[in-house]
Amino acid sequence: MPRFMRLLAITQKVDRNDENLGAFYRWWEKLAPHADAFTILCREAGDAELPSHVKIAVFGTGERGTRGRFGRFVKFMKLFARHYRESDAILFHQIPEFVLAAAPFLKTMPRRSILWYAHGVVSWKLKVAERLVTTVITSSANGFRLPSKKVIYTGQAIDTDAFCPDKRESFREGSGMRIITVGRISPVKDYETMLKALEILEKKEPGRWMLSIAGGPMTAHDEKYYLLLRKYVADAGLARAVQFLGPRPYREIPAFLNEHDFFLNLSATGSLDKAVLEAMACGRTVLTANEAYRDILPPRYFLEHTSPEFVAGRLGALAGDPRPNEILRRIVTERHSLDRMITQLVPLLGEGSRR
Repeated sequence: MPRFMRLLAITQKVDRNDENLGAFYRWWEKLAPHADAFTILCREAGDAELPSHVKIAVFGTGERGTRGRFGRFVKFMKLFARHYRESDAILFHQIPEFVLAAAPFLKTMPRRSILWYAHGVVSWKLKVAERLVTTVITSSANGFRLPSKKVIYTGQAIDTDAFCPDKRESFREGSGMRIITVGRISPVKDYETMLKALEILEKKEPGRWMLSIAGGPMTAHDEKYYLLLRKYVADAGLARAVQFLGPRPYREIPAFLNEHDFFLNLSATGSLDKAVLEAMACGRTVLTANEAYRDILPPRYFLEHTSPEFVAGRLGALAGDPRPNEILRRIVTERHSLDRMITQLVPLLGEGSRR
């Protein structure tokens, strides 16, 4: 595999325990052996213990508002200018604005530049960023919805070493059914339908079903929604059957997944939600309404409808599935693993090395 000499990466946060961005910490660990020098520019840094040749430079400031944004921009430009000149290849992670800020350098001092972007949103900033970089890598066609000859599909880059079935697990006929969902508490996740489906199942088989929600609200609007969910649980008499786990450190998620039988995802965003793939990698039986999974999953694991009655019926029908679900894990290991993505990414970065 090619070795690139000096790599510069730009990302939001380097923290292996961050509930949202902790997944990408493993990227930096996997890329480190392929670089002689490796600098990561980030807005924030938290718990990180990377090899000694990997340097982290933080451009975030404690100030908020316009002054804080301007301060971050100035610091970013100073750090980027210094490290860009000393780099052979640049990896922009997810945020098109980083590419736009780097435009003067990309135009006047070309380097091999790669943008990872895996989100359904297409903005004018993304359109400009696509023109500026050498290559775009993304999880699937749903992750990058601009027509472009620069796009390479790598899968979602799930760490299948961390997200794997508990080897001690075996399916227990007649045992309780444990459902988990992981993600921010927001109306787009449609948690109210999950609670209504659980209520139906509980009426049919009292005491057998349980739902765990790992995540928390991020905005004031989300907080109001969260309080409505808590009220619904109390009014429906579901307090015994529902656990609000709150935000969890990323390193704890595999263990939580392995403690449950089902992973339920009712968001219909159309982007390839990595939380679903992480559950699949752990051998959980997943049910999702996300359109991005229609052609990925066997039909029985995709929800064509999201009425509480339909969701409850499908959960009941799948209660006898074996654990772990090797069919679903294989989809991830073969098409969406982190190792697969790194194998594709490293040669692209290596092409940028100075000879």
